[in-house]
Amino acid sequence: MCFVQDLLEEQASQRSFVSYGRQDVLIVAIGRPEHPGRVRAVRAGVTIKQYFESNPQTSHTSSSMAPEELEQLTQQIRDQLEESIKEKVTRQLMLSFSQMQSQFQSQM
Repeated sequence: MCFVQDLLEEQASQRSFVSYGRQDVLIVAIGRPEHPGRVRAVRAGVTIKQYFESNPQTSHTSSSMAPEELEQLTQQIRDQLEESIKEKVTRQLMLSFSQMQSQFQSQM
C-alpha cells in the first residue's frame, strides 16, 4: 500500500495521473472500485443525481462562457497559432536561403 501511495503522490506532483470514468486517484489508492449509484461520504440513500443535482445530458454540453466570449477566445487562439506558424516558416525559409546562398558562393 505504501508503494501505491508513493507512486500516486509522485504522479500527482507531476500531474501525470490520468483518471478515466470513475477510476480516480481515490479509487486507485483504496484499491476498491466505486459502488455504482452511491456517493461516498454522504448519508445512505442519496444517489449521484440527487447529490449533484444535474442532468447528465446537459452537464456535458453546458459552458460557463457566453458564445461571443468563446468565439472571441477561439479567434485569439487562431491568430496566435497563425502568427507562430508564420514565424517558424519564415525562420526555416531564411535558414534554407542562407544555406543555398553559401553553397552557391562556394561553387563560384
